[in-house]
Amino acid sequence: MSLLKESAEWLKEQGSDQWSDVLQGEDKHGLATAVSKGEVFFFYNSMNQLVGMAAAWKTPTEWDKLLWKDFGFDQKAYYLHRVIIRPAYRGKSYGKELLNELKRKFSGEVSDLRLDCLASNEKLMQFYQENEFINVGSSNDWNGNEFELFSYEI
Repeated sequence: MSLLKESAEWLKEQGSDQWSDVLQGEDKHGLATAVSKGEVFFFYNSMNQLVGMAAAWKTPTEWDKLLWKDFGFDQKAYYLHRVIIRPAYRGKSYGKELLNELKRKFSGEVSDLRLDCLASNEKLMQFYQENEFINVGSSNDWNGNEFELFSYEI
């Protein structure tokens, strides 16, 4: 949770209120439970320092169901959430390494990895595309915010 909070604070410093629920002590994704189920993957560098994490769910969450409803639900897809590289480690290719590790880990197990991001976050969209995720379309959340949807076929 401290890793999540660290990233939420960084987002706030950047002028974004994304993940502000974390700063209010909420765990709307149930990450604590997901860790105990083995659905959260921690990424360490060669010096055994915790660099980042990502959650991967086999079953689409209500959020996924909302955003992906027009694109279908492949039973072998995993939905990635809270893909995080700690602020101190950003800009050092760890994000690419984390995504590559997830691709390797789930190779042969799933058909594709799916994730989303705010449509206004051009830097993150470019990052996903540079890492072979295909922008398959966009969708809106309950408040009308637009999100871009990305998929990586394994």
